[in-house]
Amino acid sequence: MVRLLFTDLDGTLLDRRLTLDPVDVEAAHRAQQAGNLVGIATGRMYRSALPYALQLQTRLPLICYQGALIQELPGEGDGRVLYRKEVPEEVSRPVLELAHRRGYSVNVYQDDELLVEAKNADVAFYTSVAQIEAVVATDPPLEERLDRGTTKMTLVTADLDRFPRLLAEVSELVGERAEVTRSLVGFCEITAKGVNKGEALLWLCRHLGVDRQQTIALGDAPNDLPMLRAAGTAVAVEGAAEEVKAQASLLVPGPGRGGLAAALAQLGLDGDRGT
Repeated sequence: MVRLLFTDLDGTLLDRRLTLDPVDVEAAHRAQQAGNLVGIATGRMYRSALPYALQLQTRLPLICYQGALIQELPGEGDGRVLYRKEVPEEVSRPVLELAHRRGYSVNVYQDDELLVEAKNADVAFYTSVAQIEAVVATDPPLEERLDRGTTKMTLVTADLDRFPRLLAEVSELVGERAEVTRSLVGFCEITAKGVNKGEALLWLCRHLGVDRQQTIALGDAPNDLPMLRAAGTAVAVEGAAEEVKAQASLLVPGPGRGGLAAALAQLGLDGDRGT
């Protein structure tokens, strides 16, 4: 039986230099040579996640933007977008107004481009992780672009002491109209209602004709919880949020310490023990 393993990136696989452990890369290659598949489910933009997908040699479409975008790889379906759901203007505008009142930085994403109002310490904090250059939206300004939708919104603060209040304020404002979660501390992420990594995993399983019980999810943060609940097997890394570890049936080493390789080996998917 072919098994599909979906892994988060930040906080799960990527070390402090934002690189993959060669042990994990080699294990992913062996697993896929044996007929299993390793995929990525991330809050990152498509072009921010793509280099890691190419290193892992995944053939699965990428789940990006917390599940708001599912897109094939350039060599697998020519990068065709399979699924996209935008944050509606009736949600994005109040969030932008809140950010203006409270002095939070806002990221808007259109056509896989990162748009901001100005470059500052918060934007530098975000782009240092995403490794994507931000574009200052001036003509038209950011508020005028929201009628086109945004794949995701991210409110960012490099002052991590401010983050709990930011997350609480956005959650209270948005209520049940959209999804609010955090990826890394400092990043408050808003997606359209019903959009999360778990729903994306289930959508992709239906698209591929795969039973969700054949899937494995690997993660560390609250935004990974829907994916761990949707998968047949849930795996967390050491150092994951307590609620994530409580959801998992298997615990593996954290970023830069071969966690993916350990998961594949313990689940019998690492090549020699195959499918």
